[in-house]
This record gives sequence, structure tokens and C-alpha cells, in this order.
Amino acid sequence: KKTSKWISSIKKKIKLNNEKYSGWKVKDIEVNKNFKYDWFTNNVKIKNNLNFNFKNDFVIIPEIFAHFAPVLFINNKIKYAIFVQNGYALGSTNNFIKLNLAYKNAKFIISYSNDITNCINLAFPFCKNKILKISYSITVKKLPANKKNIITYMPRKLPDHSNHLLFFLQNHLSKKWKIVPLDGLSESEVYYNLHLSKIFISFSKLEGLPLPPIEAALTGNKVIGYTGEGGKEYWKEPIFTEIKNGEFYNFVNKTILFTKKKNIFDKNKKYLNQLNTLNKKFSKKRENINIVKLLIKIKNLYF
Repeated sequence: KKTSKWISSIKKKIKLNNEKYSGWKVKDIEVNKNFKYDWFTNNVKIKNNLNFNFKNDFVIIPEIFAHFAPVLFINNKIKYAIFVQNGYALGSTNNFIKLNLAYKNAKFIISYSNDITNCINLAFPFCKNKILKISYSITVKKLPANKKNIITYMPRKLPDHSNHLLFFLQNHLSKKWKIVPLDGLSESEVYYNLHLSKIFISFSKLEGLPLPPIEAALTGNKVIGYTGEGGKEYWKEPIFTEIKNGEFYNFVNKTILFTKKKNIFDKNKKYLNQLNTLNKKFSKKRENINIVKLLIKIKNLYF
């Protein structure tokens, strides 16, 4: 509920969190009966309640709601899985008994990165044999390749870090270069700017498998910055250059170095192979294959 979110935010800001229990409660959930979507092309049914049938319903919940499982599913004999989208969001509550119960009773745990899988194994070692790997796809819209001397970044990601970097860059960056923040833009506007830019600076923070750096890479950018830990799965030269969190001296020097290159990429075999690997790893074909595996696994629970 919006009111629950506001109360939680206010408590964090004024440090009024004296409760022994942390995390959302079942009473904080509400079903949006007027929910509409415009991002999904298929026609799907929207469930407007939290009543499930133990004979034929299977529920997948995100890790931030995992601790709801005992009340909503386990007590009602409903089969469910937990979809972990970020291994650093596993601690949805400090009630570890409830969390352990939720993960122990899940039919399987869904993960889409090595980092997420490692975090699950670290937090819940008893889940090792029921982790199911899936993937997500990125479809890059083809736009005219008209690169300009532009550096893009997302200010909502670690804004204090991006502010520091921009401050340290100001007396080193050539006036031929422009820095463009990607903020408050539509998806198509983000892609348009990524197609124009040559360098994307990343401020990923503890993420399962950060998406913007991949989008930037697939639109022909040199990506410099933080991996967010999960990004280490694909963060390799020549497309990606890793900067350790807070190493602003190195961050500035690497960024300036690439702005001085006539051609940021030598489109050699190594570069083309890496680009091809990224396209395959985040393809619709691979995503569909993994979704089918997921559906077969669910089907086998009933038949």
C-alpha cells in the first residue's frame, strides 16, 4: 500500500524504527483491481485477489515478499517459488525463522545470474539443489549509427558518486565532449541517447545483473565504472572497464583516456566476439528456452 511505503520511508528518514520486526507485513499488501499494462503484448488475465486454489494454482513471488509465504501459501498448502532478482535484497525481514521457512518450503528458487545464485547459497545453503537458472533478454532497437562525443550516465544510481565524478572531471574533460544524464526519459529516449553516446559511465550498486551497462554496450558504448558485483559475469575488456567503488582518481583517468582516443574501439575479432557473446546471452531465444524449462518444471508438480 502507498501509505505503508510512506510510513516506512518516514521512519527511515527520521530514524523512528524501534520495532523489533522489520519488513513489510501481509496487511501492507493490497491488490490493484484496476491494474493496466501497456508493456506486455499478450492478453493475460489479471488476478484481483489473494485467494489461491491448492489443486491447480502455482505462485511465483519476488524475494522482497518471500516472508509472506508462511501466511499466504504454506498455511494454505499452496505451491510456490521465489524469484530472486537481487541477491542483496534477500533480507526482506529480520525474522529469520520466517525467511528460512519460506525458502525451505519453496518448490524452487529462480535466479538469473551467478552472483544471485551465490548469494542464495550463502544465505540459504539448504536451497542449493533447487535453484533454477533463467535469463532476461534485451532487444536493442536499430537506430542510425551517428555517434557523437557524448558521455551518458544515470544519476539515480549512486547520485553522490556521480556528483563527485562530474566535479573531478570538470577541469580535465575537453570542451568537445558533452555529458548527458539519462533521467526521467522514456525507454525509446534512453535508447536514442545511448545510440548517440560513445561512453557510458556506470554507478551500479549491489545488483543481481545490472541492465543499463548491457544496454549501453549493445548500442556501441565503451562502459566504464562499477560492476554492481552482479555485472562481473559479463564485465570484460575491451567493451567494459571496471572501476572499484570510490576510486575516483582511476575513474577520471580512465574516462579521459578513452575520450582522447580517435576510435574508442578497434573493432577487431576480440571486440566482435564479445559483442556476439552478449547478444546471445541476452537474446529472446535464450530467454524463451529458459521460460519453457520453468513451465515444464511447474507442470511436473501437478502431472
